[in-house]
Amino acid sequence: MIRYIKVTKKIVTGQNQGMKFLARLFRGNDVSIDQLCQEIVESTTLSYPDVLACLKALEINISRHIQNGSAVKFNILGSFIPKIKATAMGTLEEVDATTIKAASCRFYPSTKFKDSLSKVAFAEVDLNIKGLQTGETPETPVAP
Repeated sequence: MIRYIKVTKKIVTGQNQGMKFLARLFRGNDVSIDQLCQEIVESTTLSYPDVLACLKALEINISRHIQNGSAVKFNILGSFIPKIKATAMGTLEEVDATTIKAASCRFYPSTKFKDSLSKVAFAEVDLNIKGLQTGETPETPVAP
């Protein structure tokens, strides 16, 4: 389930300018590699050190392949594909490694993963905390 909050946003371009309301993702806690290891240990016959070693090796190898210009494709998740950002030059001879500004990696979800995301449920998060002190003082003091 994906959680969201309602926010206001000032729209300054287009036909419907002004203050508008929209849903924004409410991110939960990040999942650590240790938490993933524990979940995998509970659902397989592998030990924690074996899973941790495998996940660390996976990280290292994916990173190495991306840095060498290769895409890494997973059947269920999708593909991690390297990309570069370069400056356009006037002639072919001017293009060389110095015209490349940055290298990065893009994730493209697989069709299976996109389908599963299209079926996910959404739930609004209530950020009103009972008993929250707002810092405002009442206009008339209340006798104890």
